[in-house]
Amino acid sequence: MRRIVTVLLIIIMLLNNIPRGTSRRAFNTLHFRKVSTDFGRKYASNYAARISEDNKAINMTLDLVRDLTVDLWLKVNITQRETKNRYKNIFAYNMNLCQLIGKAKGINVFTIWLQNIYRYTNMPMSCPIEEGQYYWRDLRPDKDSIPAFILTGHFRIDALFYMKDWDNDMLTNTTMFVYIKMK
Repeated sequence: MRRIVTVLLIIIMLLNNIPRGTSRRAFNTLHFRKVSTDFGRKYASNYAARISEDNKAINMTLDLVRDLTVDLWLKVNITQRETKNRYKNIFAYNMNLCQLIGKAKGINVFTIWLQNIYRYTNMPMSCPIEEGQYYWRDLRPDKDSIPAFILTGHFRIDALFYMKDWDNDMLTNTTMFVYIKMK
């Protein structure tokens, strides 16, 4: 119930940021412009991302060197560029990913994003996560993964995966710069 209330509050907050007179638009395209990655060397030997030649997909690899026996958390922050060096916060959330994938029932923005991501990966759909090599191949957004209230523009997406129970140790940190075109 708490998660539903939180999601509803986020949606209301985002809807209040829509300029008056703006019509709702449908997702057209997303272009990856730049990606940077970092990883915790206690848990992984490699984490890399490469943007496709057409800039519409991203390929990622993660080599875990040990089992992750505690819940994996995700801190995501999405901002939209207002000026060359200034971004406006659109969405920020900190969630227990293991609980989310274990209980992903119903339809909300998180389950839609997870369903999209899991189509392109060999990551397990439950925790704990065993050591091994994982990948995301040709990861691209589908038409349902970008909310209609998002306006055309440049965005920065920061995604930090960490283990809260292990002193907030970082597993991976990814920053993506994308351009979203709405119809």
